[in-house]
Amino acid sequence: MHSFLAVAGDFLGAHPVEHTALLTEAAYLQARPSVAPDQLYGWWLDPSGAVTGAFLQAPAHPPILSLVPPSAISELPGVLGSVEAIGVDGRFADAVAGALELRERSRITLYRLAEFVPPTYPPGQARVAVAADRELLLSWFHALMAAYPGDPSEAAYVVDDPLTYGGITLWERDGTPVAMAGRSRLAAGMVRLSAVYAPADSAHAEAAFAAATSAAASLAEHVLVFGSTEDSQSGELGYKPVLDRVMLARP
Repeated sequence: MHSFLAVAGDFLGAHPVEHTALLTEAAYLQARPSVAPDQLYGWWLDPSGAVTGAFLQAPAHPPILSLVPPSAISELPGVLGSVEAIGVDGRFADAVAGALELRERSRITLYRLAEFVPPTYPPGQARVAVAADRELLLSWFHALMAAYPGDPSEAAYVVDDPLTYGGITLWERDGTPVAMAGRSRLAAGMVRLSAVYAPADSAHAEAAFAAATSAAASLAEHVLVFGSTEDSQSGELGYKPVLDRVMLARP
């Protein structure tokens, strides 16, 4: 992973919003190489030697593709072979689908925080999760994943790694944690929120997400989150849609 970022890191970092999926995955794999020692990655160079595109595939995950020129899309079958799925920017979905004989399976909108609008919080307060919270967070992670049986996310990515850099915000009520919201490592001035969960009250989940957004805004230039177009809370907090990410899969 060090060699991937040494070559393609500047290219990815020049467009941190568009490359959020690759940057967050690469930052995690670089920080914890023992968790996923076998990754597949590569890049395209123009005649001058400048990087014009890149891809990354972690174990048990489909590859994800950066912004790429048309020439790179035409080379995908020779580079990736007959892949079962690939994640792409929505603007390239049709071209990549045609090149790899895939179809759109799902689409999700990426939101960027324009200006944080503080909500009215329920009773309670936020704090950063620490190692002593791990068992509780693991139980919440497994409960969350039970609702998404096809999601390949791992506890190491969602819980263990964020605990090392203060990446999980808890919402507490009367000193007891009642909700969590995670975020990625800071990469190229960007962080992305994820893994929001509350076992009992959605208002607590919203409070944890808002508190995590506020903390991220003090840390990063670009605060991002994936969500659906019906996600009203993101809009109320100041997030604006910027692009779609599409998962293509074999028919």
